[in-house]
Amino acid sequence: MSLVVREDLSKRTALSKSQLVSGEMCQTAAWWDIHERRPLIASEPLTFGSAIDAGCEQIVWHAARGQEAGAKPMQAALEAAARDPGIELDWDEVREALDSFRVDVAPQFDWADAVVQPRIDADIPGLGPCSGHPDIILGDGTILDVKTGKQAKVAGGLELGFYALIAEASGLVVPRVGYLAWVRVKKPYWQIALADVTDELRRFAMSRALAFARARDLDAAVNAGEDVPVNYTLTGGPSRGWKCPTCAYSPANGGPCEIAARGEGE
Repeated sequence: MSLVVREDLSKRTALSKSQLVSGEMCQTAAWWDIHERRPLIASEPLTFGSAIDAGCEQIVWHAARGQEAGAKPMQAALEAAARDPGIELDWDEVREALDSFRVDVAPQFDWADAVVQPRIDADIPGLGPCSGHPDIILGDGTILDVKTGKQAKVAGGLELGFYALIAEASGLVVPRVGYLAWVRVKKPYWQIALADVTDELRRFAMSRALAFARARDLDAAVNAGEDVPVNYTLTGGPSRGWKCPTCAYSPANGGPCEIAARGEGE
């Protein structure tokens, strides 16, 4: 029996958090996501994050049912990592992160009635159909996302704000949003970063989502009936240049992007 079940989102057409985040990081990559979606290129940070997500999901799912002893976080982490063959992980760090989640994070929350990997859908004026899959929604409506990375997170912003917009539009009351982040520094630790859902957070998330939706809709109108679409609306490059070598649309990885950074020989 599989411990890690994920919905296939490759054909999803509703506006999603992933699209918005992709657009913030590189508009051109987000445009290619619309017209020629390619899977992410597996890497140690991505696979590590997937393993930690799966392990934490096991812990929370069982805690929500009062079955903490039945959780199998390492088994779930191994299962998630096996989907990216050839990527080696530091399994000592994986175990440390999951053990620490149980000790340092789990006691900080009431997990009763919590759900993991829920799908939330809503039709929002100006944005159209929207869909999201936050990692955790607590019984009181708080939305939590599990993250891993080398820097601490700041709660709020587009990603969590968009989750709040969808959830509230679907009828859920969302008092807070936040990150549970495993910060991969010399002495790694779990960071709990929470923010109240305020009118300012809603305004900011909505304004950024509307900007993307307008560009998406204009792109659809401009390219209607065209055999080969042309990018007129999402033409910005990467916010971080070092992303190009790991981007699925980079020519270095067999992709079609015309603005990706190239080496001297390309």
